[in-house]
Amino acid sequence: MKHIITRSLFKVLLLLACLWSVGSMASTVKRLDVKAVLHKDGTATIEERWLISLDHSDAKTEWYVAHRLMDGMSIENLSVEGFVPGHEGLTPFETLSEWDIDASREEKAGKCGLAKKGQEVCWGFGDWGEHEYVVRYDIRHLVKSYDTCDGFNHCFVDMNCTVELATVTITAADNIALSEENTRRWGFGYEGSIVFEGNDVVATPEETIGNGRRIIIMLEMDKGMFSPDTKADESWADRKQRALDGSDYEDAGDDDWTFWDWVWTIGLFIGCIILYVCSDLIASLALALLWLALCVLWWIVSLSPLRTWRRRKKLGIAEGRYFRDIKGEWTLTKNKMVMDDLAYITGMSNERIIGALLLKLMAKGDVTIVRDKYEGKVTEMLKIVNPVTEIGDVAKGDDQLCRHALKLLTLASGKDLILQPDEFQKWCKVKSHAPTLKSFLKLLETKCDKQYIERNAADLYGLKAFLKDFSLLGERSMMEVKLWDEYMVYAEFFGLADEVRAEMKKICPEYLEVSKLGQSLEVAQETHIVGLFSGSIYTSASNAVERAAQRSSSHTSSGFSSFSSSSGGGGYSGGGGGGGR
Repeated sequence: MKHIITRSLFKVLLLLACLWSVGSMASTVKRLDVKAVLHKDGTATIEERWLISLDHSDAKTEWYVAHRLMDGMSIENLSVEGFVPGHEGLTPFETLSEWDIDASREEKAGKCGLAKKGQEVCWGFGDWGEHEYVVRYDIRHLVKSYDTCDGFNHCFVDMNCTVELATVTITAADNIALSEENTRRWGFGYEGSIVFEGNDVVATPEETIGNGRRIIIMLEMDKGMFSPDTKADESWADRKQRALDGSDYEDAGDDDWTFWDWVWTIGLFIGCIILYVCSDLIASLALALLWLALCVLWWIVSLSPLRTWRRRKKLGIAEGRYFRDIKGEWTLTKNKMVMDDLAYITGMSNERIIGALLLKLMAKGDVTIVRDKYEGKVTEMLKIVNPVTEIGDVAKGDDQLCRHALKLLTLASGKDLILQPDEFQKWCKVKSHAPTLKSFLKLLETKCDKQYIERNAADLYGLKAFLKDFSLLGERSMMEVKLWDEYMVYAEFFGLADEVRAEMKKICPEYLEVSKLGQSLEVAQETHIVGLFSGSIYTSASNAVERAAQRSSSHTSSGFSSFSSSSGGGGYSGGGGGGGR
């Protein structure tokens, strides 16, 4: 009995050893580096560098990489360099017009070709051991033209064996630079990263690839970067949604609740329970709270305006008190602070300051309004006469604001220095421009200065009264052009620009002939043109800064994530197995 047990135990150990040896001899890919170069017409030139450990139990006669479900694509210009028995280093392989899967290992050595109707890249491995191979080929029609963008969703690595280390790098040729601003990226099928390194998109798994783990990359590029010779037969929204379905990107988007989302949800749940249990008590409490709210509202409506009126009176602001000068210490941001502090209900918008800055730039001759054709229609546009790309050392206050505003307009207007409709909005959508916009908007903020308010409130409101009653005062003397320009600036600041401009044309028509600001405004047929410009500039800049803040807290299904999804990626255009055969 003892011998039988011993022999049985020996057989089990021998079987385990055999199984271990078979597993240890299985062919593996030590390293795989894939580089895809995208061309203008949508073709991708692929270079794969393989370091493969081959053994007789698995590799058999050849190595193959499947590209199934090619979605109208084709593989062309195949070439392979690698190990050939009897040769040193990387040796060019012979590319066969027809690949015979059933040929012997010796017949396949030093040769490559396409099998399965051009959907499998094959080459002979030559002999057992660890060898390096460089495989190059073109994939036609990889990048396709979609309704809103150009893009693709493609499986670059999908093997039936283990790939220990893998990277996929995607770049572009033909002077096309991929960047965060023009390209959205997603990685599927693996745990790892997908990031920009310069103008390259690099996907790097943190795990072995193969046997169910794969590298799928989806890129969405802005229209105009490529000119694909193939148009997709579905919308990009549908293609993208198929890839995102079931992925971590979708899960992250669903679970990306803010603090207030949780507060409202929990509060609503608790409120429903309390309302059910204490309905009578809650009703009485609700009536009491409503009565209290009405009392508070009445106090705000009745007393707040009264207190503001008393403050204005104390500061010397009175009806009929006019002020005709522009004080040297005044700045637009500080004066906005005065108007906000002494407002009865709401303060002044930042669009007013930007409008006033535009008029200052026109008065200096840095910016002017031109009328030209845009998309077949004559329209008003801003022309940058004295472009600025660097702020440099400038004085504080309005001069600093003007320089910053002029820099933004210069950068957004492009090479022709003409800011066309929506051009500033498009420029603001570029992610890297957000810090510049944020620094400009920050300059519009001013802390409350009580002493400044006390010194200037009466005179500032006096100037507003003077401009409001401009036509009634008979101010017909030809004063300094600079002062008239300042009047126009502050008329825009107070929201009186259209009225003052109309009266100025009646009272002093000479002004339009000698003032750069007057001449610029006279070009525009749209009387509210400055307000339209300033509103568009402020709204676009604010939205861009807000989008940047949102991206910094959540980069998932928008295509800005640096991390991949282990699931999802459905509907990809190629891939489907590979290894020794």
